[in-house]
Amino acid sequence: MSRFHVVTVGWPQMLIEELCADIAARSDARFSHIVHPRHTASDWPGKPDPDVIRFFRTSQSENLPPADPEFLASLEQTGVPTVHNTILGDSVVCRLNYGEAQKYATFVARRLFDLYRTMQPSVVIGGFDSVHNGLALAVARRMGIPWFAMHFSVIPPGLACFCDRMSPAARIQFAPRPRSELQALAESSLRKFEERKIQAAAYIAPPRSFARAVSRFPARVAALFGTLRRGRDRKFARFVEVRTRYDAAAALRQVWRSYRAHAALAGANTVATPPSTPYVLFGLHMQPESSIDVWAPFFSNQLWVIELLSRSIPPTHKLLVKIHKSDVSNYSRALLNRMRSFPGVGLVRPFVDSRSFIERADLVVAIQGTMGLEAALLGKPVIMLGDSPVTLFPGASRIGDIQDLPALIRRKLLEPAPTRPEIVQAYASYLAPFSPASTNDWTRKIDEQEIAGYVRLFERLKQHLAAKPGHLDALNERLHR
Repeated sequence: MSRFHVVTVGWPQMLIEELCADIAARSDARFSHIVHPRHTASDWPGKPDPDVIRFFRTSQSENLPPADPEFLASLEQTGVPTVHNTILGDSVVCRLNYGEAQKYATFVARRLFDLYRTMQPSVVIGGFDSVHNGLALAVARRMGIPWFAMHFSVIPPGLACFCDRMSPAARIQFAPRPRSELQALAESSLRKFEERKIQAAAYIAPPRSFARAVSRFPARVAALFGTLRRGRDRKFARFVEVRTRYDAAAALRQVWRSYRAHAALAGANTVATPPSTPYVLFGLHMQPESSIDVWAPFFSNQLWVIELLSRSIPPTHKLLVKIHKSDVSNYSRALLNRMRSFPGVGLVRPFVDSRSFIERADLVVAIQGTMGLEAALLGKPVIMLGDSPVTLFPGASRIGDIQDLPALIRRKLLEPAPTRPEIVQAYASYLAPFSPASTNDWTRKIDEQEIAGYVRLFERLKQHLAAKPGHLDALNERLHR
């Protein structure tokens, strides 16, 4: 325990071999890794050092233990997602039989207990989605081991911080930064946002076409046969891999579903420009996605959210629902018609300029996502449904009790706009936990300056934990029990 030991859970190979290795080389921290459950030692590149790389399982065909609901229930506590939310927040496991999902969760949790005892981490660094990340937090809390996940800024990009819960509002602020420095950063970032020099990035799937589908068909068939060559009994594949990666027929069904969705959207009655009549704006999330399925699980049924808002807005306003441009293939004709069936609801086309709709809206409602932040920066009244740091802004409010939502909406519609200095002050507070690092776009090379930012970030984390009286001694005692 004399050396600060960072154990990551579920991090990809690139981050392990590049980012973590570079941080370790420039600091006195030691990094070890419990890699994603899809991997075993046999498919990890090279010969993994057991002091550095650990695996959830020994082989592709390892048997699952029986489900143990009482054991899983014992992991639930305040600040930890329920086991059911953990399962539903995993884009693969949520599609499986419930009994199989419980078996998998039981295996992962028990394995994490064993690995933590063996590895003796000073801190566990996980992520925000998947069963193994949710249980990594739950087991760490049960064992008294600090757990954190990295969170990245959107506006401006290039900043990072740590959260100690599955929420972007659970950000940890280390040593306070000078207020003048934060004010300058907030002012500069707000001005660039107002001038549209910086804006929130959005993932857009590559365009689907029949020619592209045909061109990729041989690769999918090769992947299928490769899977068969590696053995038919890959029992864990269904828990960690999207089946369409290996199933050519399923891939073709997905292409057909995408074509049907695009056709349904083309025939739907959608809005392309902001109307002159009053409206409330709500933006759909891409799903599955951690920002909604993990950060705001009780609002993950977005159709229910649309109905809730429709029932709550006054008849003077329409509810415009912005379709997410990265999730177009998931909107069927039946779903689009169901959205439009609620009183006062209209649909906004996915590829139009969201900013123009935010600027003209009388109120913006967001579950999580960047639409709430963009609206707050523009001084618009905002209601956040999820646990979000956007509520630091003077024009933003939490939902509160559902039955009080109509009154909250009426109050927000009458609320005076905050002044720009008030927005800057709030923005400075919003940015306070962040430090220079990089974006979370791992397709690009992380440069030396960004590595230095990560080194400082982990050093501050170490100091933050060391400042707790007797923390490391108590942790050492618990791990050796």
